[in-house]
Amino acid sequence: MPTRFFITIVLCALYLPALIAQTPDETAINAQLEGIKSRLGELTSALNSARGEEAKLLTELERQDQLINAQGKLIRNTENNIAVTEQQMAALGQQITGLKDSIASQKQQMAELLRLHIYISHDRFLKTILLSQDNRSADITQHQIKFLQHRLYGLIENIAQQIGQLSQIQRQTEVKNQQLKSQQNELQMAQDELMAQKQQRAQVLSNLRTTIAEYQSESESLNQDRERLNQLLSEISQLLDDLPDDLGQNAQFSSLKGRLVKPLGGDIIRRFGSLRAGHSRWDGIVVSGQSGQVIKASAYGRVAFADWLRGYGLLVVIDHGDDYMSLYGHNQSLLVEVGDWVQSGQDIATAGQSGNISQSGVYFEIRKQAKPENPEPWLKSS
Repeated sequence: MPTRFFITIVLCALYLPALIAQTPDETAINAQLEGIKSRLGELTSALNSARGEEAKLLTELERQDQLINAQGKLIRNTENNIAVTEQQMAALGQQITGLKDSIASQKQQMAELLRLHIYISHDRFLKTILLSQDNRSADITQHQIKFLQHRLYGLIENIAQQIGQLSQIQRQTEVKNQQLKSQQNELQMAQDELMAQKQQRAQVLSNLRTTIAEYQSESESLNQDRERLNQLLSEISQLLDDLPDDLGQNAQFSSLKGRLVKPLGGDIIRRFGSLRAGHSRWDGIVVSGQSGQVIKASAYGRVAFADWLRGYGLLVVIDHGDDYMSLYGHNQSLLVEVGDWVQSGQDIATAGQSGNISQSGVYFEIRKQAKPENPEPWLKSS
């Protein structure tokens, strides 16, 4: 064995275990994520806790928001199913049109060939002229008649086969049509249920605000909400420290200032630092939007939190690495889970007014080392 080859083998044997140890084990990462989800669940329960009548109302508000979240997901899935079924029906319709056109064309060819066959077979004068020539010419004529007959039989078989295919596709279309009607009925029922849940939620929220007003000012309540969020983000930062970063070909978040995707296409109705209540100010912005509109991730990152948090409703927190996080609050439904990697512009939630916001939209924050920054200079100009 050559000396160089032997040295290479020895070096591989020495360094391979170290290289393997450096490679993130997906099973271990998944186990860490499950532990993080469990810890976040405990933390969220603690942060959402309250006392007396307020506690009951908050529990009911969270329950209503979670029901709306589930109903929103059901509506989105049903709409996707309807879109797929409609595409399938359109494809089947094109097949039906193609088969009908093909059958009509072949029927026309068959009619022309039949006329020619009858003409050749029954016109004695023509046959006398054709067959009175030399034997070679007669053989060619007989061959032509046989070819004509073969072509006719082929057309008849093709037409019969395509008629069978047409019937089968028409049956498939009927099945798809029934599926579509069923899905549309499910969608209508889901939307009706969603509206009923929203009405119930509005009553619960009104009662909650009345109860809170009896015990504390709105400013105090908002400051407590902010403190809960800060506790959550601090805990998230510690939990995510041990997870490996996976930026791949994606740019560092700090280099994306002025290029971030706006999470929702509506107007900014609450600006960073503007007065909220008493001495409380907004740590982010509120972008208006229709209930159910899709909310986009501002940049590539990993979902660090996706649950209901008192004061912020259904909340998504994305860790972008580089000590940056983006937050999306008051959603109607969540489309991602803790641990999911998301791309810039990916659907992560739908707009709503969960928590204690009065207008449908999304609350958007950017934080550097848990400190809020004005999101507007980070957003791509429209």
